[in-house]
Amino acid sequence: MNRALVAAALGLALAGCGYELGEPRIGGAQTVAVDIPENRTLRRGNEFGYGGHEIDLAQQVRDMVLARTDYDLVSEGDADVRAQVEIVDYETPFLVADESDRPLVSNVAIQVRLKIVRRDGTVIFEGTRREVGYLVPTRDEDEGSARAEAFEKLARWVVNQLEGGW
Repeated sequence: MNRALVAAALGLALAGCGYELGEPRIGGAQTVAVDIPENRTLRRGNEFGYGGHEIDLAQQVRDMVLARTDYDLVSEGDADVRAQVEIVDYETPFLVADESDRPLVSNVAIQVRLKIVRRDGTVIFEGTRREVGYLVPTRDEDEGSARAEAFEKLARWVVNQLEGGW
């Protein structure tokens, strides 16, 4: 059979199944805005990050959008879709302590709420996600490194949703 004919038939079959060639994205969207997250917790974190937890998480999401998708990042008024993130929970429970109650292993658990909204205000995704970053103080890890791990996982999840991963 002719290769061109096979390629055309495969293309039509994939199109009929809803598959698209290229990077996955929300239908019709070329641009995305990532808002600075609202922080609904009492943890502000300005003493830990460059600009607080909100800015650190927004930067992680923006970096991941640029690295993994072909969306253009734009300001919210120019975006086809907006990713609105809220930090709704931030916990640092100790998991294991020594006899002196010094932490040996701990974690940072962060929960976010995500809403993806089209330019016309239509909500196309809403969901929550909780991720954990682990730290071992005896290896000179601290809350900042655990938080960065949790933020990276959350940023990956947000980008999955921007790729239509629901």
